[in-house]
Formats: sequence, C-alpha cells, structure tokens
Amino acid sequence: MKPTDDSDMKLQCNPSTRTVLLILTETILTIPVLMMLWWVFEFLGGVSLDSDNENEFNWHPIAMLIGMFFLFGNAVIAYRLFPFNRRTNKWIHAVLHLLASGFIIFGLYAVIKSKVDFGYAQFYSLHSWVGIITSLTYIIWTLFSTGVFQDIDSRKFSWLRRWYLPIHIVGGVFLLLGAFISIETGILEFALFRVFYGELLYDEYTTESWVINVMCLAILVALLFLIYVLYTIPRILVVPRKATTKGPSDKEPILGKETTTAELGEAGPAVQPETRTEKQEVAYESLTEVSTSSGVN
Repeated sequence: MKPTDDSDMKLQCNPSTRTVLLILTETILTIPVLMMLWWVFEFLGGVSLDSDNENEFNWHPIAMLIGMFFLFGNAVIAYRLFPFNRRTNKWIHAVLHLLASGFIIFGLYAVIKSKVDFGYAQFYSLHSWVGIITSLTYIIWTLFSTGVFQDIDSRKFSWLRRWYLPIHIVGGVFLLLGAFISIETGILEFALFRVFYGELLYDEYTTESWVINVMCLAILVALLFLIYVLYTIPRILVVPRKATTKGPSDKEPILGKETTTAELGEAGPAVQPETRTEKQEVAYESLTEVSTSSGVN
C-alpha cells in the first residue's frame, strides 16, 4: 500500500454547499453572542473589573456563552466543514476546545469572585450544579482528548485512539447538551432574579424580555443545527479518497506453485505483512471516524 499523504485526506465536499453551511452555522452561532452583549451592556450596566462593583459578575454570562457555545460550536463544525486537510482540521478542532476551556475557567472565576466579594450564596441552584459538572468535565475531557489525538508518535497510541474515538464523539454530544442546559438555566435564573428585585418587568413584554426570549430560542436553534452538522454532514459530504494500491512488479515474486524456497527467501521483505506508517494510521483513523459518526445517526 502506498502511504497516504495528508493532502489526500481533504474533506471532499461540494464547495458551494460547504460554504453555505459554514456561513449559516457561523451566523447562527454569532447571533446569540451579539444578543448577550446587547443584554449586558444595554440592560445590565456593562462589565467591571472593580471588586466593589457588582457588574464584575457580568463577565460570567459573556465568557460562558463564548466558551461553552460559540467556541465549542465552532470546534464541532471545524472538524467537518473547514476546507483543510485532516491534520489541520484536527489542530483547529483542538485549539478551539482549549480556547473554550480558557473562557470557561475565566467565567467560573468571575462568578465565584463576584459572589465572594458581595457575600452571596453559591452552588445551591440547578444551574450551578449542571454548570460546574459540565465545565469541569469539559476541561478534563478536552485535555485528555488533546493528549490522545495530538500526540507526536501516532503509532504508539493507535489502539487507544481507536478505542476512545466513539467515546470521544458521544461524550462531546453529551457535553454539548450539558452546555445548552447550563446556559439556558443560567439566563432564566438571572432573569428571574431581576424580576424578583423589580429590575425587569417580564410580563409586560419589555424590550429586555424580548431580548432574553429571542436569545434563548436562538441558542436552541443553534444546538439543533450543530447536532445536524455533527451527525449528517460526515455521512453526506465527507468522502475520503481511496488509498491507491501498488500493482505487482516484475521484481516481486508471485506466490504460487512454481515459487521456490530460494525465491521466497530473497523476496521475503516484499511479502511480509505491512506495518502501518504514521500517515497510513492517519488515513485509517479518518475512515474509522467517518464510519463511527455515520453509524450513530
């Protein structure tokens, strides 16, 4: 078998379809972020780095939405829709997850510090429980997955990759759902606090009420579209190139009745079972991922 080059592992998608899906997905992911910024700076008083200002809490929803929603979502589509070879898409996928982990850590720091500064109770609500579990699991999952799939010697841990790949895919979906529940319950909880303190007239259809509801619906639409991309695009658009095979050569003996022991001994290396090279292992993993992702749906 001829070693497969990385350039041969490009995602073979219809260019126009890929472009439309990419633009559509980025638009769907960007709208809730813009609406969150609108909500924070127009109705919540903006953000602050001052410990004596309660607006330091407002970094929390911004950072968590960017990390657990925007960057997480981009990591999902990058591995399937970006027009690069498999290795490049893999690194983009990993870097986006690492960036998302950084935003999540900052978001957790912002909410914990804010509540400590003003003496508020912590970790008592459903939102906080789901959020902490999802955030910590996501960070550990990202670091472990990066170590498994981005190691230098791909042949050394090939067995681990093949075993972990289905878990990685299914675990990512569960984390995506956990992130969605955390974000939606967090927005609702904060909105109810504002209603309780008389800062939001939710039942009078104010502009802020519309912003909150439309933002939550936009996040739901984005989640459904990401699941569609995650499970449908590999089966429809991703078509790995078949590896080319090397035909028989005149210098290589054909095993048959007339093959002598001497000829077999001289040509031994040519007929020994092949050991996968690093590039062949990359090709195998790509085919495995495509078949695994397709079979889930």
